Amino acid sequence: DWTSREPVVLLNPRFPAPERERLEQLAARLPRLERHVWLATSGVSGPIKLVALSREALLASAAAVNRHLEATARDTWVNVLPLFHVGGLGIVARAHLAGARVVGDHDAAGWPGTWSAEAFLRRVAAERATLSALVPAQVDDLVRERLRAPPSLRAVVVGGGAVPAALHGRARALGWPLLPSYGATELCSQIATASLTSLDSDAPPRLALLSHIEAEVAAGGFLRFRSAALFTGYARPDAGDESRGALHDPKVDGWWTSEDRGELGGGCLVVEGRGADFLKIGGESTSLGRLEAVLANARRACAFDADAALLAVADDRLGHAVVLLHDAPSDAPAAALVAAFNARVLPFERIRSVHRLASLPRSPLGKLLPAEARRRLGTRGHGV
Repeated sequence: DWTSREPVVLLNPRFPAPERERLEQLAARLPRLERHVWLATSGVSGPIKLVALSREALLASAAAVNRHLEATARDTWVNVLPLFHVGGLGIVARAHLAGARVVGDHDAAGWPGTWSAEAFLRRVAAERATLSALVPAQVDDLVRERLRAPPSLRAVVVGGGAVPAALHGRARALGWPLLPSYGATELCSQIATASLTSLDSDAPPRLALLSHIEAEVAAGGFLRFRSAALFTGYARPDAGDESRGALHDPKVDGWWTSEDRGELGGGCLVVEGRGADFLKIGGESTSLGRLEAVLANARRACAFDADAALLAVADDRLGHAVVLLHDAPSDAPAAALVAAFNARVLPFERIRSVHRLASLPRSPLGKLLPAEARRRLGTRGHGV
């Protein structure tokens, strides 16, 4: 309800029970921010945070995206993104402003149901849909199954991670009108998106800053932004401590400095990446530092006394996948560690494979040497 003054907390129903309990307890101590939506978000480091977005900010973003996509009441969106993320929630806001139609199969908690490339194609064709939004892993599924885009579809915004040039080319060859984008929860979704005119070429497009965004490159090369769509603040972990206050607003003079480095020029943005601790898996953000802490807790819980570490390796579909390295005598003890770890994280963060090494390559200070670990595995990616 975009007219309501009631605050709303939207959480992923698949959060592990301890994480969901922590966030629900935090939400219960929050101040009453009228006309706000609280969403969970992951940054480069630390635990999952709750971020406050006003309805006005969400609608400011939606209005800018509608202008960029030339969206009107004649459009129909197929929404296969969760409503507890700005990607899915933003579609609802855009349709509300434009008077457009939205179709999807979300449950009461905002979950969009099981993803299927063929089911998505059938829904777009049956509804004669004109617009949608996907993450790169979903585009990869469409390409792998060699599914051609229905003629009614005029634009598909792709967010939640970079679109590899090869994947972009294969998808365009199948007729998918992809508009790669870059965004952030703190800005209610899109910051820069390929233009509609980029669909006249199959080449990877540049990302144009949306009309509501002011952008600068701050010290250290970090991108910073100012906009009517900026978030209000983060919930403090110690929200019940009145001496600290319940809301942390990191903006300075209306500017928010992101964790991304990049370049600006000609009204376009090039994202160069985040710190080594940040990871995208299937369009979802996570922190390797947080996963390392989870692994330490899991090791204690199952009394795993061999060496173990996480490595994030490149994955054609997901972007990256988390794997476990260990030097136990066999994989049997590691199975219990994997189960303990996977029970404590979100589905996309789970360990995908296990690799036993004679010893784990570590620095004199005990830090995993990811380049050497990747060399031994013959793969590439991030290391914890």
